[in-house]
Amino acid sequence: MKRALKIISDVIQVHVPAISILILFLSMFLQVILRYGFKHPSPELFEISSYTFVWTVLLGAALANRFRNHIRFDVIYSKLSKKIQLLTDIVFDGLFSFLLLISLSPVIRQALWYRIIKSEVLGIPWTFLVICLPLMMVLIIIQNIVSIYKNISVLLKKTTKVAEE
Repeated sequence: MKRALKIISDVIQVHVPAISILILFLSMFLQVILRYGFKHPSPELFEISSYTFVWTVLLGAALANRFRNHIRFDVIYSKLSKKIQLLTDIVFDGLFSFLLLISLSPVIRQALWYRIIKSEVLGIPWTFLVICLPLMMVLIIIQNIVSIYKNISVLLKKTTKVAEE
């Protein structure tokens, strides 16, 4: 079960953004060639690059959170003892997860509401653009819960493993 969840997580957080950034790069490359080489801009490629950019950024943020590689202002944090750092991580992960959990339902409702709006050129419902936001929120909530569990285990001396390897 644990292995299956890891595979699903890797597909959502690693492979989908990798494919998304590849499509983003190719669509932007073709846009430049069409616009400046052939003097014929492509609005379809612009929409594709917009959608893939949003998916890449949001799922990339979830991946950064998974490995704790997000930007931190840790000047004071790094001076604290390991125990206080763990407590700080638990409090902030819990608070952030609570805020994401509170906003998850309205975000999902709004994302589903966007199905009535379609993109100008390709006619793709906006739901496909914004559904990655609640997906990112759920991934971060799950990762924070796992991190809180691991940090509490370290505090209670059950294990010494903190971050995902």
